Amino acid sequence: MSKKKVLLSFVGTNDAGKLLSNSDGAILTALKNEKFDEVILIWNETKVGTYQYSEIVSYLSSEILKRKLSKKTLEHQIVLKDITDHNEIYSSLKLFTDSLPKTDFIKYSAAISSGTPSMQVCWILLAESGDFSEEFPLRLIKVKDPKFGKSLNIVVKLSSALPRIIRLKEEVISLKQDLIPVAEVNIQKGILKIRAQIISLTPIEFCYYRYFAERAKNNCETEKYYGFSISLAFMKKIYSYHEESFPSLDLNREDLRKMIKSQSQMPITTFRGNVSKINRKIREYLDNETLISNFSISIEGKRGAKFYSIKTSPAKIIIN
Repeated sequence: MSKKKVLLSFVGTNDAGKLLSNSDGAILTALKNEKFDEVILIWNETKVGTYQYSEIVSYLSSEILKRKLSKKTLEHQIVLKDITDHNEIYSSLKLFTDSLPKTDFIKYSAAISSGTPSMQVCWILLAESGDFSEEFPLRLIKVKDPKFGKSLNIVVKLSSALPRIIRLKEEVISLKQDLIPVAEVNIQKGILKIRAQIISLTPIEFCYYRYFAERAKNNCETEKYYGFSISLAFMKKIYSYHEESFPSLDLNREDLRKMIKSQSQMPITTFRGNVSKINRKIREYLDNETLISNFSISIEGKRGAKFYSIKTSPAKIIIN
């Protein structure tokens, strides 16, 4: 069975074609160069001359079907406040592409010649980072303008000799870190905030997270936990954090105080249960695999001896 070929592209001003008395833009040219079964047009509403982008998208979709350049067109609007903001574009683009079905029977290509330079960078970042799909990579194409000779769709790779793409390579690498927001651990309020969103942790969960956040901030090694109980040193830390951030909730830490006083041991199942709850909440609130992997409490190792840590860089953690 042949694969279904799907083309993804932002719609740019050059794609307005006859609406602005111009020749065919990059998307129509790409479709004349290569056959695709489906085209997904991604756009942000704004005005170009007397036309809204929604009108350009409708014109483009109509031309594709009328000329039989593809069997099907789909339109997807994203809402952007700033079409040059990498963070905003990338988050919206990834959210959309995460919703696309990815199987052995579909081959996705993204035409990167339309849209702003920031949109172009985000396509490259999405493909090269594997965020689109590790199993089913995204193919990138750049459309050669007919005014420079015979047009064709050029497959884009960062190792290629395309001057503009090569110049973007360092920016793409830095963006992988720049696109990651910071996690703010507010000790006074007992609040964890990531991407301007408060993660609703219980007081004890907040104290656990602070413990591992401080270790990450200080570049400490992953911490190993094994056996059936947690160390007294860990319990004392959690107690002191709880007392500092939640001074009025003394009854909530009474059991922990008694365990420390009698030097009883906290079952490791309690520790693991709290870590699991924290990670589950982070996954629910962030809904983004890149952010989840950066800010969850990572658990590695074999049964009986596991290593716990937060994987993000120290620069991405603020403790105040």
